[in-house]
Amino acid sequence: MLFGNKIVKIDVLAQDGSQVLSSERGFVFPNNIDSSDESILIIKGKGMPELDRGTRVTVITYLKAGERIKYAGDVVMSHNRQMNITLLKADQNGILEERRRYFKIKVELSGRALFVVRDEEAIRFEVPPEISIQDINVGGIFMKCDFGFAVDDCVCVEIELMDEYKLNTMARILRVQKNGDEVLGYGCAFENLTAAQEDAIGRYINQQQLLQRAKLNDDDEDEDI
Repeated sequence: MLFGNKIVKIDVLAQDGSQVLSSERGFVFPNNIDSSDESILIIKGKGMPELDRGTRVTVITYLKAGERIKYAGDVVMSHNRQMNITLLKADQNGILEERRRYFKIKVELSGRALFVVRDEEAIRFEVPPEISIQDINVGGIFMKCDFGFAVDDCVCVEIELMDEYKLNTMARILRVQKNGDEVLGYGCAFENLTAAQEDAIGRYINQQQLLQRAKLNDDDEDEDI
């Protein structure tokens, strides 16, 4: 299994959207979710909530690469140390899985544009212009740059992703975002990422999500004081 496909967290929500439980360990996700066989999610822990058999819940899985997948499910067993949930298939009772591919996070990353390919010709810079990354996912980035890129340009970007790791890859300009004549930035899609590069982006996104959740928890505690 690639790093990006690994489930790192599971949330179980009630029908009103409130959180029933959240687990980052002690769960077994079914490997037959795409088959017609019954798929049972097993979550173990201590002091878990006890729900009635047949209670409809929503399960949200968080993957290393940042993707979140939502499933509907029914509780089949529940006590203070274990909960088993049957995950419904897409064609059951009109319940559909909601997949958010390429989950995006806001960031403040710096980097450089090393060269750009336009109309099959490479434009090389004597001094690579700086780029500012505003958001990132495993599919691409939104960046700002003083150089005037055009739609369908393919840019070689070098991004200071994590300590001692620079992401060096090609990114195609999909859109130029403007406010009147002012260019606000460029929406880009990564091209031909290696598995290692996808994993690195996934690790970074997961790290940032954990930091953001920790900050939100700290803010909530400060408000309670």
